[in-house]
Amino acid sequence: MNKYFGTDGIRGVVNETLECELAYKVGKSLALFIKQQNKTNTVLIGKDTRISGDMLSYSLACGLSDYGINCYMLGIVPTGCVSFLSGKLDVGAGVMVTASHNAPNMNGIKLITNLGYKFTINEERIIEQNLNKKFPPAKVKGTIVSGEHLVDNYIQFIISDLGIDLTNVNIAIDCAYGSNYILAEKVFKKLNANLILINNDNFGEKINVNCGALNVKKLCLEVKKHKCDFGFAFDGDADRLIVVLSDGRILNGDDILFVLSSYMLKFNKLNSRAVVGTIMTNSGTEESLKNLGIKLIRTDVGDRNVIETMLKNNYSLGGESSGHICVHNLNTTCDALMNCLYLLKIVISEKVDLNEFLLHLKKVPQFIKNVDVPQNVRSGFDNNTELQKQINKIVLTEPNVRVVVRPSGTECIIRIMAEGNETKCNKIIEKIEDLLIAYKK
Repeated sequence: MNKYFGTDGIRGVVNETLECELAYKVGKSLALFIKQQNKTNTVLIGKDTRISGDMLSYSLACGLSDYGINCYMLGIVPTGCVSFLSGKLDVGAGVMVTASHNAPNMNGIKLITNLGYKFTINEERIIEQNLNKKFPPAKVKGTIVSGEHLVDNYIQFIISDLGIDLTNVNIAIDCAYGSNYILAEKVFKKLNANLILINNDNFGEKINVNCGALNVKKLCLEVKKHKCDFGFAFDGDADRLIVVLSDGRILNGDDILFVLSSYMLKFNKLNSRAVVGTIMTNSGTEESLKNLGIKLIRTDVGDRNVIETMLKNNYSLGGESSGHICVHNLNTTCDALMNCLYLLKIVISEKVDLNEFLLHLKKVPQFIKNVDVPQNVRSGFDNNTELQKQINKIVLTEPNVRVVVRPSGTECIIRIMAEGNETKCNKIIEKIEDLLIAYKK
């Protein structure tokens, strides 16, 4: 089992579980990996707006350059930009310094291959094994230089491939004080949209705090206030997308997945007539897709699991209810900026009324409760057979309710999801919550 890497790279509280020394070691270990794999001696490094981003990204760069790797510092960019450029340019790897949707006091390190995909679990394990190895630094050091000019390649692709005239289209965007605060505004203005900007500053102290994809209350108010046609909310590293329609209706990842899959099916872009979701994808979404002749393939939670399943089976679309969506012919990862433009292109070119179209999507009532637990309960949850047995006993009391209980990959919480009759769902959630609380004592 990896000590540092979790479900989405390394993530931790800055100066507690994530320090500059660890970032340097990751850089050193990544350098060794690149040399062992005979990859190009160049790495792209991006970051979100967190205050700790500079010290961690340059600590990584020092580790890499000390062992002969050249580093291009992309500055503040979304994860999708780093993935896109890593796959298009001649580099050995990419790195995104971000804690994604987590709190401002946290940060993280996402490693990206030279093909633009996140490192696999096995590749991360190799990085971990190399962390404390002693090997001589390179005689010729690598350089650390600005790579901000490279970001234009990402912007130009978006404009050329997804560009559509947004003149007279009123759009509100909430960048969650995160990594899309520069590029989203730039791209939408190039496409002539009338913009309302929310939480669109370089203010890492407030990244994700009651804003963005995690909390769209303010975005809903602004959409109605300014009579916007659409509102788009991103999270800290802009791999999640939540959409707000003109009437304030909120579309999550399941809604977006349904719209995109229907369009792609119509134009023969949906390989194998299949879409990848997760165990959290609403069962009503699965049934609605089935009515369109589309099969839902479920994986464990995590966009890496979704994308790995897509790659293995050559599927073209996948995503999570949280707003992670991967359209594989656009990018190798979940890219909220590309996804909202793709959605706009569909709506405008096909003259789609989303409210009317989504009448075909019949969701089952779904209820989610997050329960705070100690670290040992969270980390040992999957192997705690006694606790699993007790949870299963509770679940069996309501056979018509679909229940998923799982530990968060990044926080000390256990998520309880129940689908079905509200009263029965709440009853099961309450019983499981009481069980988990008892385990904390």
